[in-house]
Order: sequence, then C-alpha cells, then structure tokens
Amino acid sequence: MKQFSLTFDFGSGSVKAALIDNNHRILASCNKPYLTYFPKMNWAVQEPESIWSIMQEATLEIIHASGILPTQIKGIAISHTGSSIIFVDQFGNALSECVMWMDGRAVIQANRLNKLIGKDLYTGKNVIAKLCWFMEKQPELIASAYKLLDLQGYLLYHMTGQMVYEFTSARTTRLFDVYKGCWDESKFDISGFPRRLVPERVVRSDETVGYLTSKASRLLGVAEGTPVFGGCNDHATAVLGAACVQPGDAHIYIGTSAWLAVTANDYQDVDTIRPSPVPGQWYHYLETDSGGACIDYLIKTYYQKEIAENMDAYSLVGDESTGVSSYAKVLFLPFLTGASAPISDVRVRASLLNIEASTSRGQIARAVLDGVGFNLLWLKEFYTSKQGWNINSLRGIGGGIMLPESVQTIANILGDPITTMRDPRFAGNIGLAVCIEVGLKEHPNGYDALKTSAAFDRTFYPQDEFRERYDRLYPIYKSAFYALSKIYNKLNEEKGE
Repeated sequence: MKQFSLTFDFGSGSVKAALIDNNHRILASCNKPYLTYFPKMNWAVQEPESIWSIMQEATLEIIHASGILPTQIKGIAISHTGSSIIFVDQFGNALSECVMWMDGRAVIQANRLNKLIGKDLYTGKNVIAKLCWFMEKQPELIASAYKLLDLQGYLLYHMTGQMVYEFTSARTTRLFDVYKGCWDESKFDISGFPRRLVPERVVRSDETVGYLTSKASRLLGVAEGTPVFGGCNDHATAVLGAACVQPGDAHIYIGTSAWLAVTANDYQDVDTIRPSPVPGQWYHYLETDSGGACIDYLIKTYYQKEIAENMDAYSLVGDESTGVSSYAKVLFLPFLTGASAPISDVRVRASLLNIEASTSRGQIARAVLDGVGFNLLWLKEFYTSKQGWNINSLRGIGGGIMLPESVQTIANILGDPITTMRDPRFAGNIGLAVCIEVGLKEHPNGYDALKTSAAFDRTFYPQDEFRERYDRLYPIYKSAFYALSKIYNKLNEEKGE
C-alpha cells in the first residue's frame, strides 16, 4: 500500500496542505486562509487557536479528496514563517496572540540592545527585541508563562504533547547559537529574557519530535502514533524544495515576501547566514518584506471590477504590464510593511512615484513588477559585495512565480536566467516531504537525493532589449528610497513606540 507525506506550509496569510508521494508528486492539496490583525500601528498578530483549527480542516479535506486511508500517512511535517511569538501555559494553551514576523513594535527595545552591544544588529521586528518589549509592557505575562514557542512549536505540541523548538527556527529568536547548536547564554544576559521560558529540547528538521496523540488523531483524522518531524522555517524548507543542496545553488522566492538565498558549505559569523536543514550546510538569506503582497495589493486596488466578474486578474496584470513602453517612468517602492534588507527600516512604506493624469493601469502594473525586481537586485548587489556572485543556477519558487511576466521581469532586472520548479507554490511542502523521507531513512545518501530528484519546469532568460531601461531606472529607484526614508521616518516615528 502506497505511503504519503502529510505536509503543511504555513505562510503569512494561509496554509498550503499537501499529500506528497515518494516521487514528490502532489496527490491532493488545499490552501486555507487565516486572518492577520493589525490592532496598532506596526503590529501584526494572529490567533493561534484559529490556525490549529484551520490545520484540522485542511487535513480532513485533503484526506477526503485523496481517498487514502489514514494509515497511509507515513509522517507529518510543518513549516512556518519563523520569528513568531506565542507564550503558553504548561498545557500548551496560548496566553498571547501569535506575534508575527512582520510585527515591528519593538523599535525602542532594538535600539537599546544595539547601544548595549555597540553595533546596529537588531531591528524592531527581531524576536529578541520584541521579547524585551513584552518584559517592559506585559511583565505579568512573562511571570505567568510556562514556555515561549513559535507557531511551529505550538502546532507540534498540539500534535505530540512535546514542547520543542526546531533548529532552523530557533535561530530566528536571536537567542540561539547556530554554530554550537545550543541556546546562547550571553543573549539571555544581554536581553534579560528568562532562560526558563525556552524549551530545552531543540530538534533537527528530520528528527522525530514525537507521535500523534489520540486527541490529535481524532481532530486530524490521521492514525494515532503517526511520527511527527521537526520541519523547518519557511526559507529553510524552500532551500530543500528548490533543491539547493550544493554550494552555489541559489533561489528566489516570491510569496507574501520575497527573498534571495544562496547555499554555502562554510559558516561565517555574518547576519545573513542561516543553518540549512542539510547537516553541515548553511545558506545566505536576504529578504524584502513585501513581494507577492505588492502584486496582491495591485490587484485588489486596480482590478476590483475584474475580480467581481471572476476574471483572471493575474493574467491581466501580465498582459497589461507587458504592453507598456520601455520608456515608461513610473516607479514603485515595494515596502508595504517596512524594509528588511539590504537596509532595515520598519518605518519606510510603499510608494508609487511619477504618476500623471495619463498614467495607465498597465504602467502601474509594470512599476509594481519592476519594484519587486529592483529590490531583489539590491539584495543581489549587497550579497555580491560581500561574497561575490559565483552561483551554479538561480531557481524560482513561490506563488508569485506562477505569473510568468513577474519571473521574466526579475530575470531581466537581475541579468540571470531563472529556472522555475515544477510545483513552485508547493516547493515548501516538497521540502518537508524530503525531511520526512530522510527522517525515515528512505534515502541512503540523505539529502543528496535531491540532486537527481528535483523537478524543473522552464527557464526564463534575460532579454537584452530591456537592459537600457533597467540600467536607467535602478539608480533612481535607490535614490528614491534614501530620499523618501527621511520623510517616512518623520511621518511614522510613533510606530513601534
């Protein structure tokens, strides 16, 4: 009887659930949205109990759609966006909302930490800074909490009864020493955050956390005792889903956010380095907070009529942006929730520049696609200045990769060919399936199996006729960022305070 991996990729606004076979084909899948709340300026929170309920709904739906038996699920793994905060009691009940990665409330606390260590390392979005915020603003919560978990740890507990942190996600707290593989006592001293609140056990991505409890079995419709694995944060599982398991393998991701990641063999004590799920490997990671979110904003704002008429607005964006003259001069800065890299500033916001009465919807669409591409070029430029640009290939994953015009635009701007994966939206789920397979010792050579099993779709090559346009606009884009950042800091100086 065939066996399948049950995988959940929790993004900023929805979860992609997928049953995946041994050939990394998707048997059944669904996408379930959940709400994000913005109760104050620069805050972003979710309801952990609601997300656990939605996970149950998604599981029941895809098992029913697939027609498989619950006993055919060989393992479960989840990924999440990382850098989230949930305080729980000893029974795993949430005592707080889930504070998201994009929440930038802790600007003052980050500045204090930076003064203490003598360098600008932390931002108002970093977990360690937000933990300082909680200690100052809600000391009673800190006193009553049993443990600090992230969304991944919260869901793992509700499946297994085990309170853990996963290795790639522990790094996002800034309390964990990824090189030594343990909690960093000096970070607790600097921040003052109680050491007792973090779980002692930190698991690998392919490590068995525990086994599905009888209660979780009833809620999910999966056999009791099914092994549950550590999983990864979203960009770590994307490394696997994009088959970036050799030094120099690189990928870009376009989802709610957008990022560039390049695999490396050697650890470096730099802020861009992250631990790979592959033992002994690392990757450099640079992110812009708004990628596909900008395209979604474009559609919700300028294509409302088409949405109401059930038209394919994404195809219209592609068609209309492609027809724009190469001499169009509208610019878009893609910072809907602040900037993370290469310059971090939680107060910066998105802007459309150089609009006039005759500006068409297509020109605005072109500017939005260009803006996302320009910031990826800025990430590439920053990475290249530190590490050089010696990559084997550049792969594309994420929901935004489903829009061909977006991928072609990025290839034109970066000047690099981009090869898309067969299932770019589900690359994270496929990465999780690999974690399960390695954990079950199904691959004698572990993650090396990805070198031959990865499924690619097509390659987008840079189009030389657009080189002059982007060489002209890119310096103006960066100048606009620097000029407007001063204005946004004045407009939004109360944010995070």
